[in-house]
Amino acid sequence: MTSRPCGWSSHGSRPSARSERGSAGTPETLTSNVNMKEHFASIADVYREVRTTDVEPIRYMKRELGDRLRLRAADIGCGAGRYDVLLFDHLPGLHLTCVDTNEAMLREARTLFTNNGITDFETMVSTVEDLSVRQKSYHAIFSFNAVHHFDFDVFLEKSRHALKEEGYLFIYTRLPRHNAETIWGQFFPNFLKKETRLYELGDMHRRIVATEGLHFEAVRCFRYHRKASLDRLVTQARKRHYSTLAFYGEEEFEHALAEFEVGLKNFFDDPDAIEWFDQNVLIQARRIADGPG
Repeated sequence: MTSRPCGWSSHGSRPSARSERGSAGTPETLTSNVNMKEHFASIADVYREVRTTDVEPIRYMKRELGDRLRLRAADIGCGAGRYDVLLFDHLPGLHLTCVDTNEAMLREARTLFTNNGITDFETMVSTVEDLSVRQKSYHAIFSFNAVHHFDFDVFLEKSRHALKEEGYLFIYTRLPRHNAETIWGQFFPNFLKKETRLYELGDMHRRIVATEGLHFEAVRCFRYHRKASLDRLVTQARKRHYSTLAFYGEEEFEHALAEFEVGLKNFFDDPDAIEWFDQNVLIQARRIADGPG
């Protein structure tokens, strides 16, 4: 794994007035009739098993947040709690509000926390649009691989409202070009055409800067070497571990999966040692202190 400043600048490449979201620039929350709530409910009990969870962004956040005796925070789009357990491991004094639209996912998170002896948490079933929290109530807000499910502008406004002065906003996500470089983007038919929800970095930067009360601080890039067996990848696909795969009809999915398997067998010498790189970005913003008066 490598972690580095992205060397990205907003100067000289201003985004256009239209949304830069996704490869097709589509701003819709969903581009299909697929019910994401039903999808995530159907995989809640296996979600942590079929997804890969990286500790490196948590370590970076710990360094930025410093040593605090008390840290009140929220994870928006927490899912089954896979990143939240790492937050508790690395941030002593953490009290976490776990927010998700899906009760089945939150049930899995509560079980995970209980099994790990974690008690300083609360769960909340809510969409970003309906999220209601006290003003200036959190030292930090996190979101891991979830913002492509949100109205980003609403998410930023809700975060600004909820953060204490000088509070941190951390957004961990992948970009459309990162999606193209995954094993799925390279080998799974139509994967990139199906996934139009991811935001471009320039678009997220522009929207953060445009949100009164927020300051864009930094962006950090993470690159991970991955290695998996073909059997593992097929299992992940069949569980629809990426919600993108829920956009396939059953017959379409079976044809795509068969082509995926053939492609990997032809490209890699050892089906038990398929290798590639995944990438993510971590965006860091701060709540600006209110001026005098």
